[in-house]
Amino acid sequence: MARTKRAPAGAAKAKRLDATAWVDAGLDLLARAGVEAVRIDELARVLTVTKGSFYWHFEDRAHLLRSMLDQWRRKATLAVIERVESSGSPAQRLRELLELPVRASGTKRGQNLELAIRLWANHDPGAAAAIEEIDQHRLSYVASQLRASGVPDARVGARAFLLYAFVLAESFISPAAASPVVTSAALKRLGNELIESDISL
Repeated sequence: MARTKRAPAGAAKAKRLDATAWVDAGLDLLARAGVEAVRIDELARVLTVTKGSFYWHFEDRAHLLRSMLDQWRRKATLAVIERVESSGSPAQRLRELLELPVRASGTKRGQNLELAIRLWANHDPGAAAAIEEIDQHRLSYVASQLRASGVPDARVGARAFLLYAFVLAESFISPAAASPVVTSAALKRLGNELIESDISL
């Protein structure tokens, strides 16, 4: 009786890897080392599969990079908004957003990833378009919550920009560098003032 030929271990593993595994690994590498480090051979090494596995899911590296941006859009904004929508009032949702840089799980990775994509956007039109879309979407959401909280229309745009800039700055500035200048409690008070001023709670 003839024996059935077993497929090589790498080939079997390659078939089990889906596109999401490649995208997640690409985002991890992007967060750690920047877009130049996201190479097919390096990802195959990290995932311990052959490069052939990659081409089951993607046409080329550019296709992977587009998929990474698409996933980042969903997770970095849409999923966050969906989560804070479970909070009570619009003002409470804004407070929830202010807490994200210091309280959310995976915060450091998320901060590194956002910074890496913003640096990437300086020389890549696709990444730049993703950043512009994300910024507009986030600003629009913050503005809608401020408006629902009673901030006059004439002040909504500027207030939304300040709040968004506040959250981004808190994400990117090292706590150790900030601590001699301002305490976390003072930052929290300032954030609440940005939310509560002109708001009927």
